[in-house]
Amino acid sequence: MVRTRRERVEQWRDHVDELCHEGEHVEHRTDLADATVAVTNQRVLALTADSSDRAFRHVDRPNVGTVSVETSARVSHLCAGLAAAFVGVGVLEVATNGSGTTLGPAVDLDSVPGPTALTRLAESVVAAVETILELVEWGVLLAGVAALALAVGLVGSYLRSRSRRLVLRVSGGDDLVLPVGDAELGDGAIADLERAIRPGSGSELADAGRRDGDRASEERCADRDRTAGDGIEADESG
Repeated sequence: MVRTRRERVEQWRDHVDELCHEGEHVEHRTDLADATVAVTNQRVLALTADSSDRAFRHVDRPNVGTVSVETSARVSHLCAGLAAAFVGVGVLEVATNGSGTTLGPAVDLDSVPGPTALTRLAESVVAAVETILELVEWGVLLAGVAALALAVGLVGSYLRSRSRRLVLRVSGGDDLVLPVGDAELGDGAIADLERAIRPGSGSELADAGRRDGDRASEERCADRDRTAGDGIEADESG
């Protein structure tokens, strides 16, 4: 039993001809890793398993414009990653080149006149200030490390988001965007697909395909007849 969307789409990819209307037939087909584009004598059919949109779309051939392979990526993640890296490097530079304790007041407690209690109070205040400044210094250092880690994560997300897509521009509607995946899709395959969508060329390709198919069927029939004839002759001679 088919349970997942991918399995259902894979079944339909094997039976694209069943999606054709009466009098419609497939003239050209391009298979990708997770998608299939079929050009009939009337429409362009697109099936894709990995998409949040519809698994099947169709567009009348005159409404399909250019066909191209584009690379998509989350550029915003790259920009944010570069900004985070810049901030992280700057913060680390400040944290490593400047000591927070030097920002505190330099007090010579020996020169402070007064009772011993006042001297101990001054020492406690200075020690507390130095501790706070040291904690601030460590906080700034950790903030710089966190900014660099965030930058690495954002750049990694950008690299993972880079993917090739087969884009068919559609007049008056949403473009057909299909993931290429690991499929080998060269300029020749793109040109063949676009030529099949244009009037005339697709029909010629279909006629050639049908002629080849008829020729292959005739050859298979001839082989079966030849095999049957050999069997009859063997029986008669026996």
